[in-house]
Amino acid sequence: MTMTKIKLRLNQQQLELIDNTVRSGESNSRKDLIRRALREFAKANLPQPEKNQ
Repeated sequence: MTMTKIKLRLNQQQLELIDNTVRSGESNSRKDLIRRALREFAKANLPQPEKNQ
């Protein structure tokens, strides 16, 4: 897996939504939740590498 650093700019409402999601038990931290969201977005929107057969 390739590691890429990203920088997010979130407004107050977005931070509150993330914090509420973490509080509800969906994730352990903001960082974990954002990583999960990025993985799910990439899986749904980016071309997937072909597996060797």
